[in-house]
Amino acid sequence: MAPAGTEQAARDAEARVAADRESGELRDLKGGFLRPFVAGLSWTGAARGVASVLTAARYVLFARMLRPFDFGVFGAAMLVSTALGAFTDPRMGHALIQQEGKIEPYFDTLFTTYLVRSLIISVILVVSSHQLAAFFRLGNQYPVFWAIAPLTLIQGIQSPRIVFLYRRLDFHLVTILNGAEVSASLIFGLAAVWYFRDWRGLVLSALAGSSVRLVLTYWYFPHLPRLRFNREFARTMLSFGLWFGAGTFSEYVAKQLDNLMVGHLLGPKLLGTYQMAFRAGEMPVAEFTNATSLVTFPMVARLRKDPKTRRRFFTTVVAVVTLVGLAYSAFIITFGSQIVLKLFGPQWVHAIVPLKVLCIYGVLQGWLVVGRSFLAGLGKPKRYVAAAVTRAGVLAIIIYPLTLWHGLTGAASAGVISLAVALPVLIVMLLQTDREVTPSL
Repeated sequence: MAPAGTEQAARDAEARVAADRESGELRDLKGGFLRPFVAGLSWTGAARGVASVLTAARYVLFARMLRPFDFGVFGAAMLVSTALGAFTDPRMGHALIQQEGKIEPYFDTLFTTYLVRSLIISVILVVSSHQLAAFFRLGNQYPVFWAIAPLTLIQGIQSPRIVFLYRRLDFHLVTILNGAEVSASLIFGLAAVWYFRDWRGLVLSALAGSSVRLVLTYWYFPHLPRLRFNREFARTMLSFGLWFGAGTFSEYVAKQLDNLMVGHLLGPKLLGTYQMAFRAGEMPVAEFTNATSLVTFPMVARLRKDPKTRRRFFTTVVAVVTLVGLAYSAFIITFGSQIVLKLFGPQWVHAIVPLKVLCIYGVLQGWLVVGRSFLAGLGKPKRYVAAAVTRAGVLAIIIYPLTLWHGLTGAASAGVISLAVALPVLIVMLLQTDREVTPSL
């Protein structure tokens, strides 16, 4: 056995190496933020790009094999499942991304919390299936909520060590995880949809993709799960994660309230049509923006003490997101009708007008996501809550009358209006935070 002094010296040496490495990475960011940004965005962009292409192929193929009604049934179940997930997600993993020091002791608490949360959500879906089916006018299709219940459990028990993927800016693994998940979803989904010819194929597609991702998280980030819960560790993670989660949940409500209203007022067929238009309208810009936010969050956290570089970085990110969003919007507005009719078929004709409106939604949403990632990186995630709550509140007021009067186009327009109102609030929060975290000269 090595002497205690030798072990302590080894630990001190390891700490110095880690500190030197982090210091070197910070100098690289200050010296040229574009290089690490482009490198990280290349991998995350590739991941999202591969996922987007495969997802688009999946939607096109499934849309030709199934009815809008089947997509509506599946969409209603996913809506409830993700809503429960967003409402109960403490975002504890996000807290560890910007946590200083060793984070391994937190992993058992993180795993246990998310396992219990997933079990609770699954039980709620099963017990409330009949009431939920009645709300969305699904008739006797209530078993869809039973079928979707395992998905939350699969997503909730991934390896907690995946946090290191974002702490180390090791984004090439994102490409592998996303590509494998969507590929499995497409391959198994095609077989399931061909066999069942209804919403059950869509459910099995989602379960297959999430299962493959679960296995890969333990393959690349090995961890032996243990059911342990430490109150102090939980409190530390929650102090950051709850505020981040509150903003994310408010944003989720704002993004899904239109789906909820369409499903309740117009039924599963038009819900499926609207969700297809929504995905086609926002997906390219949303995937690119989400890839960007994965890179900006940890980079901004390291640029807290360098306001000049941080502001240049912000301007660059916003400009890139805007360029991508406007280019896609111009393409869809020009060729959207032909794309829908040729790729999806005439049964999806009602998606054409909402699709064009939702392209504008995608650009505005991109700006909001960038602002959220900067506030979180600067350690002020609670500031985003103001913008998210504003957006959700505006949407809650206008979504019912606009959907009732103008159908799918009204629902899409309500989303655009809510974003336009929330953006000035976000700008104020960003300016206030920038002044507070900037070191005084």
